[in-house]
Amino acid sequence: MSDIAKSAGYEVADQVTQHRDIIDSAYYVGDGKLDEIQKTIKKESIGTVIFAGQLSAGQVFRIKKRLGDTLVLDRNLLILEIFEKRSVTTEARLQIALARLRYTFSWARESVRMHGIVSEQMGRGGPGQYPYEAYEAITRKRISKIEHQLREVRQKQSHLREHRGKSGFRLVALTGYTQSGKTTLFNSLASESKETGLGPFTTLSTFARKIKSNGKSTQPVIMIDSIGFIEDLNPLLLQAFHTTLNELANSDLILLFVDASDDTETLVRKISTSQEVMRKELSGVPVLICINKVDIVTQARLTEVIQETQRIFPTEEILAISSKTGANVPELLKKMEERLTS
Repeated sequence: MSDIAKSAGYEVADQVTQHRDIIDSAYYVGDGKLDEIQKTIKKESIGTVIFAGQLSAGQVFRIKKRLGDTLVLDRNLLILEIFEKRSVTTEARLQIALARLRYTFSWARESVRMHGIVSEQMGRGGPGQYPYEAYEAITRKRISKIEHQLREVRQKQSHLREHRGKSGFRLVALTGYTQSGKTTLFNSLASESKETGLGPFTTLSTFARKIKSNGKSTQPVIMIDSIGFIEDLNPLLLQAFHTTLNELANSDLILLFVDASDDTETLVRKISTSQEVMRKELSGVPVLICINKVDIVTQARLTEVIQETQRIFPTEEILAISSKTGANVPELLKKMEERLTS
């Protein structure tokens, strides 16, 4: 969680952990633990408190009432902050705005309710809408407008994909978990300079470029760099940001990245989740699995990673590479060409 906070630009002053069988319905953490957090805030002059889980509207405002002017965020709002700071395309910005409106919809209504003004009616000289009802109406209109704008953007993108197909372009998409080295390979093959190493969510939307091939085929290839997978993402955020899977579903080949430097437990969890996403969303699209970062692991560790990957993806082809050093990248290009021309 601290890595995500740092990615958003926060300086992590302290971390507080609590183990509970049941999440506290009022404050998410226990009353005593919240007191501990409050004392730390005063001692360290902390301006923002970030909770690792998802807070309900009621929890947010109860916590804020206890902590005063301290900004309160949960994991999902923190992720949205990162998306907002790093968004580049029109689609990404619209997706972020839509996700924030949907996610905070109940928060704003709860804010009105908890400020004790739900009984005040709006309207000149007579009965009108309650404040929260007016807020709901305005927000629903904003959501509807953004949804319409997104449909227009995606329609244009669909036409672009159709044009690529008619022009004979083959599409190769990079996917996998955040920080697995996808963008590093993309930069190398597409002669680009997209930022890397900024922590989770460096890439927020699909980015397509023609790449150079060292094979004999003259058929042009478009490579697509897409947003990385992340675990435990709120469904509203998933709906907003994994629309990139639509782009992947139209690909001729998917390169699924696996980070060889992950510990075994993390590795297995990520590969299993990737397999589930591929099965549900990208079934039928050819896949080539790239075990990346071989330059920083031992041969024994690499063998273990390959075995675990084969266990979860028993029928898929696996290739060990290094996006950073270029190790085995020529072999990857050769296999890509074989798969695209077969």
